Amino acid sequence: MTPATHALLSRWLAAPLELVGTGSAAIGYVGFDVPPDLLWASGRPFLHLPWRSRRPTPLADRWLESAFPGWARSILQDWLEGIFDGIPVVVFTRGDDAAQRLYYYLCELQRRGIAGGPQPLIFDVATIPRPSSLLHTQRALANLLQQLQIDADALGAGLAVANAQRRFFADLEARSDLAGSLLENVARAALCSACWPALQQLPLPTVVGARRVLLAGSVPADDTLHQLIEACGWNVAGSLHQLALGRLGAPIEVGEQGTLAALARHCHASTSGSRAFVDRARLLLDAVHRRQAHAVVLWLTEEDEALAWQVVRQRQQLAEAGIPALILTRQRWEGSEATSVQIRHFLQELSR
Repeated sequence: MTPATHALLSRWLAAPLELVGTGSAAIGYVGFDVPPDLLWASGRPFLHLPWRSRRPTPLADRWLESAFPGWARSILQDWLEGIFDGIPVVVFTRGDDAAQRLYYYLCELQRRGIAGGPQPLIFDVATIPRPSSLLHTQRALANLLQQLQIDADALGAGLAVANAQRRFFADLEARSDLAGSLLENVARAALCSACWPALQQLPLPTVVGARRVLLAGSVPADDTLHQLIEACGWNVAGSLHQLALGRLGAPIEVGEQGTLAALARHCHASTSGSRAFVDRARLLLDAVHRRQAHAVVLWLTEEDEALAWQVVRQRQQLAEAGIPALILTRQRWEGSEATSVQIRHFLQELSR
């Protein structure tokens, strides 16, 4: 990553609240499967509530059990400190265990007068592969349109912008000459509406000669793992987690049933969320072959319980396919020196 590109992305990621502004307009959200189509249709600035790693969270620790991941603790700490008071409303998704639990905790804390801040809303997405689940998701989207006072006729325009993002991200993912740390920063910056116009013009420095590794599992706190891998002479040539660029899926085609129904089908069929009904072992192998990765680092945090159930099958299928893999479970969200040592040793051994 060139110094200019790094400086620009770092500036955006350091102060996303300043980029969107606060007040009567901005929409916050928590969870990477909240559809950008709906957010763009609002005509208002929006951003995923930011998180900060390696910071004390004494207020959040009073209320959250150890099962909550670090990003949730960071968000609640900022919420209780009043950092998000200028945002009128925040949409949480039921597609992520921690996000939906954080929603209920905040509702209760506000009811008891312990927390103030934005109005929490829930995107009640359902992903069970059956018609009633799809209908439930469509009703959840319609309910959000009403709660956010979004004209249903504007949904088509929002979908057009989101589809442009999907095509842009697919083009980036298809390239094998971009640094993984760059794409990780782009993925986080894209969570903020104010960054989208500039992202399309961002200089994209290339890398050559690096061996390719697929990073899968939990969402990293930042690009620390990517930079560590790059320092070993490798590159994260693909990611498979909820924040990866592929999380938005393919562009949505609107059929005879209309835009809302098309968006509901897309959300219902998404494979990126932790509660999606998908074969994660098959997804992992497909991603390895698609990205032509030489190895896999499967990195799972201590709190990501939903993903841990499929690790045994993922490990087995990677071994049967002859793909070298480093399986790191029960990891600290902010990383650790022990993890860094394991990754360096794994990649150095493969390089010999």
